[in-house]
Amino acid sequence: MKLRHKFFAAIIITSFLIIALMVGIMQIFIYKNFAQFVNNTELEKMDTLIENLAAHYQENNGWQSLNKNPLLWENFLSQANPDKIGGRKPRPTPPFMNGLNMSKRPLNNSHGPPPFRRHQDPIDPLDLNFRLCLFDDKKNHVAGIFNQEDRFTFREIVISTEKTDHPPGHIIGFLGLKIINKIRNPLGIKYLSSQTNAFYTMGTCILVLAAIISYLLSRHLLAPVKELMKGTKALRSYDFDIDINVTSKDELGDLADDFNHMTRKLKQYERLRKNWISDISHELRTPMSVLRSKLEAVQDGIRIMNPEMVDSLHSDVLRLTKLVDELHSLSMADSKNLSMIKMVVNPVILVEETLETFRIQLEQQQIRVEKNFSKNQDIHVSGDTAHLSRLFSNLIENSLRYTDSPGLLKISIKKHENNVVFIFEDSAPAVPDNSFNRIFDRLFRVDKSRSRKFGGSGLGLSICKQIVEDHHGSIMADLSVLGGLKIIIQLPLKI
Repeated sequence: MKLRHKFFAAIIITSFLIIALMVGIMQIFIYKNFAQFVNNTELEKMDTLIENLAAHYQENNGWQSLNKNPLLWENFLSQANPDKIGGRKPRPTPPFMNGLNMSKRPLNNSHGPPPFRRHQDPIDPLDLNFRLCLFDDKKNHVAGIFNQEDRFTFREIVISTEKTDHPPGHIIGFLGLKIINKIRNPLGIKYLSSQTNAFYTMGTCILVLAAIISYLLSRHLLAPVKELMKGTKALRSYDFDIDINVTSKDELGDLADDFNHMTRKLKQYERLRKNWISDISHELRTPMSVLRSKLEAVQDGIRIMNPEMVDSLHSDVLRLTKLVDELHSLSMADSKNLSMIKMVVNPVILVEETLETFRIQLEQQQIRVEKNFSKNQDIHVSGDTAHLSRLFSNLIENSLRYTDSPGLLKISIKKHENNVVFIFEDSAPAVPDNSFNRIFDRLFRVDKSRSRKFGGSGLGLSICKQIVEDHHGSIMADLSVLGGLKIIIQLPLKI
């Protein structure tokens, strides 16, 4: 299953669950509160009954007469709203009761239907005579058909005059209307049915809209992923010219930018790798060809094997051996397997010893050395003695090989904050400005023919950079005021 389909399905399922939960909760609340709403509406129409009950309370100073006379309660209901009480009209008062106060006549204390009702019709659950009850100010039952499990909606009965001991506005009782859990009113059923259909219609529309949005959103969000997939397939085929176009400004856009940066780096490394292989093969082939031509000349009798020829052959072998050793050192450094034994050393002494090693060659090349440091300087770094000596040897050898005679080599050593700074400057010729950013690249030469003439392999400064970085330092190249090259090295001091 594709990611787009999973994303689409996840949004649809989530939307469906949210809509189902929303519709379910709304249905529950509507069914629960609708009956309460209907009861409140019906109670609001009971103003006449409320007024009659309040007047009766004021005349009799309590509810005792209603509590003892269910017939009187039914007459109150009939007089208040005869059309709502099962369609019956008020029950006429028998002739023998004319002039009698019904509230004081002792009657059966039953709260059931009137005792003289011989033929009762089936009770209509919506009949107000069945649903209305009277309660006192503490909500104790006074009159009406009442069961303990019944739930009611209440309306207050208050006194509006000062004919009693209570002040106006005092609550004297409650008129309660039973809540019918199951709606039986045709209008109520129709209303609830229309609301349910409206919810289902709304849910269906929202689900369809969510499906459309999720489809468009999944296409929009996964478009960068498709571009990345296309780019990875191109990289798998070693096509480093691929460049994915993602315009979004989110994490996927950042990922696409990182991918394009990675492809450019890989393309650069692939070009360097090819150039490296080409240059290595050329560097190895040149001394090997020279050595082979000399040996073949001796075999063919063109050249005589004399001490001069042996010395020439030996120089060629040494040059080839040095090239192989330098390549081996770089490969070991790349694989992090370069052996280093660090200890506290004085780099000033190492520079002095290295200069002494090249003293005769510098004199022969007429290159004067200017030292801006003291042998007694208290400078110490943590480093490998052999590698640091090779660092300084490569720098001095580079000046010796490329500086015109007579020339000048200026070496400065000084402390700067927590670092020691080494500056190697030589006189002309200078390095072109566009070569400074590549001067530490492997096998790079400013003038290849001139470098080979003096035995340069193009690896010396690359090895210097590797050694400095292994000692947690920095190295850079610049134009010297003496007219040649300026190399600046910083190594952390051992404090």
